[in-house]
Amino acid sequence: MRDDEQRPDAADSQPAADAESIANPRRRRLLVGGAGLAGAALAAGAVHATGRNRERGRYDGQVVLITGATSGIGEATAHAFAREGAKVCFCGRREERGAAVQAAIRDAGGDATFVRADVRYEDQIKALVEACVKRYDGLDIAFNNAGIEGPRGALDEIDVAQDNGYEDVFRTNVDGVFFAMRHEIPVMRQAGHGVIVNTGSMLSHRGSRFAAAYAGSKHAVIGLTRSAAAAEARAGIRVVSVSPGGVETELLRRFLGGSLEGAGENNPMGRIAQPYEVADVVLNLVAPENTFLNGDDVKVDGASSA
Repeated sequence: MRDDEQRPDAADSQPAADAESIANPRRRRLLVGGAGLAGAALAAGAVHATGRNRERGRYDGQVVLITGATSGIGEATAHAFAREGAKVCFCGRREERGAAVQAAIRDAGGDATFVRADVRYEDQIKALVEACVKRYDGLDIAFNNAGIEGPRGALDEIDVAQDNGYEDVFRTNVDGVFFAMRHEIPVMRQAGHGVIVNTGSMLSHRGSRFAAAYAGSKHAVIGLTRSAAAAEARAGIRVVSVSPGGVETELLRRFLGGSLEGAGENNPMGRIAQPYEVADVVLNLVAPENTFLNGDDVKVDGASSA
């Protein structure tokens, strides 16, 4: 099923949320595996939301491009960059959701532009990058985040050519990152600087009995990240990746059969992450003081891989 009205677009990884919830992390509910940890987790979220530890305007005037920002981690990251002064250009396949996210960011005082694009198609990615550069006269930071979960099952059980099958997950998760960097890097190279963050996964680092296609695609993201980092380091471009564990997103909900109940029980922290927690890591990875952080992958999994 590829109908945008029926299935979240390839960029989507969280249920559609109201604008206030995205803009204000205090309104977020932390999914906790153990009920005893709920109070501490919610308190931590409230402290985060106060902004006492945030640098306001840290990215004033910076141009940020995000793929897959109509929900989930991408949406949270778009809001986070906009709150800190960045000009955000982002894509997704659902125009209605894209327009809603754009409006929410602008209503909060940020600068954002939605461009409809499907990352599986290079011509659409090329047009996205061109639109971003034309609109904001440059490109400083890119977050290549769009992805889908792929089929569930053993290698001899999964669909290959059907919607959300093996080919689809590689076209989205791997080709989408490849196409994005293929058009982002020349712009950054010409400017003499830039930072790219690609979204990996905890399954970038281990196998899965039930998600072989997804794990394979996310392993490939790490390979692309490291290769681009090595190739572009002397051009002033840093390329890194972030590998979330379980995050409260629609992608995880779909993969787990529609419910996230108990999803964090086996995590050492007793819960799964919230999208804004991954967004914070992305913002810190691209910070100008991290000038020698390059080619690395940062896990955001609550010590589940420790």
